Amino acid sequence: MNLGFVVLYVRDMAKSKTFYTEVLGMSVIEAISSPTFVSLRPSGGSIVALQDKAAAKFPPRFEEHPGTIELSFEADDVDGTWARWKEQGVEIIADPVDLPFGRYFMAKDPDGHYLSVYRFNQ
Repeated sequence: MNLGFVVLYVRDMAKSKTFYTEVLGMSVIEAISSPTFVSLRPSGGSIVALQDKAAAKFPPRFEEHPGTIELSFEADDVDGTWARWKEQGVEIIADPVDLPFGRYFMAKDPDGHYLSVYRFNQ
């Protein structure tokens, strides 16, 4: 079994779509998107989908806090990504730090989903 994509339930589709395309640089996959469901492709090839929470037909629509998720992005330049995101107004939760596995920082998207950026030690 393969993980096909991750769906993030969002409150403001336009704001989230702008964040993921303009700040994170993902591209919209028009063939599998609609006004209330937007499929995005990061440069790495996986798919991240945004679902308008108010238009959802499944249980997360009714939950105040449907769960916690962290999207982790591998980057060659962790500190450069941190600086760009900070300049663009992204909410930074933890500044870059060296951990046993490598360099890492954490932020949040407009709906509060956790985003981390890391680079493994080589």
